[in-house]
Amino acid sequence: MQKYQTKFKERVKKLLNEWKEGVVNEDQLYRFLHSVAGTAASIGLPSYSEIAKNKLNQLKNDTNDSWSYEELVTSYIGEFIEDQAINEVEVGLVSAVSAEKDETIPVVLVIDDDIDFVTYVKEGLESRGFMVLAAVTAEKGLDLFLEQRPNCVILDYLLPGVKGFELLQSIITRAISEFIPVLMVTAVAAKEVRLEAYKLGISDYIIKPIDCEELEIRINNRLRIQTVVQYSIMTDELTGAYTRRYLNIEGNKQVNQFKRTKQPLSIVMLDLDYFKNVNDTYGHSAGDIVLSRFAAVISDLKRDYDRFFRLGGEEFLLILPNTSGNEANKVINRIRNHFSKEVFRSDEKEFVVTFSSGIAEMNNQINKMTTLIEQADQALYAAKKGGRNRSVVYEELGVVMSSRTIYISIIDDDEVLRRILFDRIDELSSIQLSIKVNTFKDGEAFLESNWYKAREKHLVILDRIMPKMDGLEVLAKLRTNYPENEVMVLMLTGRKQEQEIVKALELGADDYLTKPFKVDEVIARIKRLIKRSLL
Repeated sequence: MQKYQTKFKERVKKLLNEWKEGVVNEDQLYRFLHSVAGTAASIGLPSYSEIAKNKLNQLKNDTNDSWSYEELVTSYIGEFIEDQAINEVEVGLVSAVSAEKDETIPVVLVIDDDIDFVTYVKEGLESRGFMVLAAVTAEKGLDLFLEQRPNCVILDYLLPGVKGFELLQSIITRAISEFIPVLMVTAVAAKEVRLEAYKLGISDYIIKPIDCEELEIRINNRLRIQTVVQYSIMTDELTGAYTRRYLNIEGNKQVNQFKRTKQPLSIVMLDLDYFKNVNDTYGHSAGDIVLSRFAAVISDLKRDYDRFFRLGGEEFLLILPNTSGNEANKVINRIRNHFSKEVFRSDEKEFVVTFSSGIAEMNNQINKMTTLIEQADQALYAAKKGGRNRSVVYEELGVVMSSRTIYISIIDDDEVLRRILFDRIDELSSIQLSIKVNTFKDGEAFLESNWYKAREKHLVILDRIMPKMDGLEVLAKLRTNYPENEVMVLMLTGRKQEQEIVKALELGADDYLTKPFKVDEVIARIKRLIKRSLL
């Protein structure tokens, strides 16, 4: 503990010497006192902490907003200067620590401008088996969070140039979606600050001084809950594979890792061939057995650090780190040979199931996992068109890939509007993009038609108010019965009430337009949807 006390006093002395050269404003003084109040007691200097807390209370009632050095000595910092143990030395900043994560070691990100506190927590937690990433600025802390995806974040309320809540709001949406606990460790004990922090979603609010042993217990408690929640929500119950929700998290992580290490990375889209026939012929129970066994075969043959996901129905995805496209092809062919030997039985009938796959390898021109997935999906499309029960590597497709087809359905009881939209949308077809447009006067006619093409891309332009079946009813059936990643929905509504729009978005509409609108506006929106999500 002595070394922490010495470094702390050195830093205080250095700062007070710097203040001799000019005027100190209220924010600078507040941050200094706040830092001392929080850190000193944690490293065995409770008298420093008590002095700082008293001075913080004094500052609340002070009408001044700046002080000369002499005024500071008289009113606020004299007692610190009297401590003769403080020596004049140069103190360097603690830089943010970065390291490649060992997947078995919990990673804690500490964001605090108090260098002594960061050092104390870092060494205390690392001696207890954690890996600690440290940042002394909000900007660096956010960068580390996005790049490293820690298991836990420790954050102070006050940081240079930004309040803790502002930083927290930048992190909280990602942290909540990834079930990463956020602990606020601060000297600020005010009830209103504490309540606001909890409202924003932090997991724990800890008043300095802290004890590393207690902090270890608190973190481990949160990580145990995190593990249970992640497994229950991010794991498919039938197959044990990860869900699409976790793919968003893991995909970003793998892309960032590729950018840092330049190690090869491939993904594989897998789809069971003629699976609908299995369900229709042998029943959904038999289909579930096939899905479960398929997942078990892949789980047995993949490496521990490969990631396996169920995207929906009979479609799966594999992330293969440190694997080129050609190597991935060999892996998948080995899995294919193994799975082809699986014999399934139903009502004394035997049958086998095959699968097709599309493979794509990461490169420096790709910045998002969605782009890589789209390439693998195109390769899978080629494998299906080529006869199924095979693998296709995207990089080897060359000019084989023909233009993609997008199926657009216009559902509106206004015949004139249907005709106008049909003509304008039909003009969007090109060599690279084939558009097939159909119109329907109501939702029932649409749903009873043969509008859906499996494994193709669709855009449904849907009126909100129609006879026979309400537009929201049609939307609900689309989201219940068809893959969301294949069917986009643009809702047209004459109602401007906020609750109507919210209801449509909650049911799964991808976009909406309020009537009356210009046709050019609809066309521009359709183009944007095609470019962003369908190609």
